[in-house]
Amino acid sequence: MVKAWLRATAALSAALALQGALRGRLGRAAAAAGLTAVLLAWSAKPRRARIPQLPRRYPKQYVARKATVVPIDGDLTKAVWQLAPWSDPFVEIRGEDAPKGTKPSQWETTRVKMLWDDEYLYIAAMMDVDAGNELVAKFKERNSPIFHTDSDFEVFLDPAGCCHGYKELEINALNTVWNLLLTRPYMDGGGEVSGRVAKEGEKSYWDVRKQQTAVKVTKGQIGNPTSPSQWCVEIALAHSESLGDAPVKAAEPFVGHCWRINFSRVEKQGQVNWVWSPQVVWSPGDGRYVGQVNMHLPDAWGHLIFANEAGQLLDGSDAQDFVDPTFAARHACACVYYACRAFHEANGRFPSSYQELGNLPCEMETVELRPRPDGYVAQVSAAGRTMQVNHLRLMTIV
Repeated sequence: MVKAWLRATAALSAALALQGALRGRLGRAAAAAGLTAVLLAWSAKPRRARIPQLPRRYPKQYVARKATVVPIDGDLTKAVWQLAPWSDPFVEIRGEDAPKGTKPSQWETTRVKMLWDDEYLYIAAMMDVDAGNELVAKFKERNSPIFHTDSDFEVFLDPAGCCHGYKELEINALNTVWNLLLTRPYMDGGGEVSGRVAKEGEKSYWDVRKQQTAVKVTKGQIGNPTSPSQWCVEIALAHSESLGDAPVKAAEPFVGHCWRINFSRVEKQGQVNWVWSPQVVWSPGDGRYVGQVNMHLPDAWGHLIFANEAGQLLDGSDAQDFVDPTFAARHACACVYYACRAFHEANGRFPSSYQELGNLPCEMETVELRPRPDGYVAQVSAAGRTMQVNHLRLMTIV
């Protein structure tokens, strides 16, 4: 009864705020906040947590409800954020392969949550720093290499799921940001396109204009390791900037759609690397899946699912049950890619046929490997979907 009374009170207060806003007394921000609070009070009913049935090797998945976050000020106690559950705590980047002593303790928790609307993807993150460790924030100039010295929160986004033209954002506790566009993964010959390596107008320049970020230190102090500290990040990523400059056109968010995404928290100049979805890929040489200290493996990132205001898909089903219909084919393409790469490293050439690769750990209906002068193109069908991958890891739906 108490919860019902609180929801009803929140709805009434929000409705009054919304009414005033619509009359021009409070402005757009208050109107959006009021509308969101109404939705929160009446549609965000608590539900029993459960684990959806996901395919083998499926990465982490987060369901984002549709709502607008205003203002972006670093305050994660805003009513709208109560729509969004916190993610699982971050883990060491290698997952189960993490060496002893590298996993975050219960006093070093990192979590994220997400919302979205027609213009922005909203991200909130909260990071705890244990006593004895320092919250480091020194860089103040935009597009500085933050992870070189600072406590660093990172966002990696590949809306098309093609592993090329993906975006990275790094941010520190002073709200200094570094935005990068990666042409493709570094190990595939990719490079950084950003305001750090080039000036505006030059070929290697890329930056964003609509992005909004805010940071708050909610416990302790920057640079003081004598007591625990905590800092929060609030981010709004414009879809128009997230979708551009990729070789494969990605769809704008809609209910029932998904993007590939991952998050990383870097400390101590990269000696500490905790992530949302561990970077685990097939290793032919080891004959098993192996965790990697490498965030630039987009095929290993998690899924962001776009749901409606109530956390549902268009048919009214729970978005937690969503499974990327292309995952089996993407996973098979990734396994073929890593097998071809290992073959090339061992033999100085790419395989001339799939049969040279031996057995792979993924289920495939059909697979064809076509050599090319500069590499290969592999076409794989799995779970009724067909995809291609080439020697540079470019993945495309056929």
